[in-house]
Amino acid sequence: MKKILYLLLFVPLILVGCFRGNSPNLPPIHPMVDVKGKVVDELTGEGLYGVEVQIRDYPTRFDLTASDGSFFLPLVPAGRQVIIATLYGYATNNEAVDIPREGIFEITIELSPLLGKLVGYVFDEDGKPVSGAKITLDGNYHAISGADGSFTLSDLPVGKFIITVEKAGFLPHSGEVGIEANSIITLKITLEYPTSK
Repeated sequence: MKKILYLLLFVPLILVGCFRGNSPNLPPIHPMVDVKGKVVDELTGEGLYGVEVQIRDYPTRFDLTASDGSFFLPLVPAGRQVIIATLYGYATNNEAVDIPREGIFEITIELSPLLGKLVGYVFDEDGKPVSGAKITLDGNYHAISGADGSFTLSDLPVGKFIITVEKAGFLPHSGEVGIEANSIITLKITLEYPTSK
């Protein structure tokens, strides 16, 4: 009985000693560092709201930017990391950075807006070109139609806009137009007379 008791006590101790002595050396743990920064529009330098910012190899480290473009990523492993910033209407930015082993790492990330172009033609009800029509896109982008009724608006951000066309002697026209990245959108607009001829 004593022999069985000794075996039950010593065998676990011998096994623990064997495994502990033969365990490999584990790699050192990377220090964790806080990352804070700002995401801005490359053209205007203004902070961008709602940008998803994350560490590529640690997707649980993510944040959405505040109204001023600021973000905060806590406990990011030090060393070479890739910070990904994504926002609709902008090209995704994959920023490779070397995060130091101590302190707070600060970074400013620039996003390039995806741009498109709108080419349009303004006609009357008889199919004749209307020159001198005032074209406005969301109140921010403006053009005047030429002698052939054509107009061009370049470097427009991606998204949906309200287009308004006005010319004396015609009813104002408004509608929605979608601008796509690296594309030329063509639009034909017919202005109506205020009363029947």
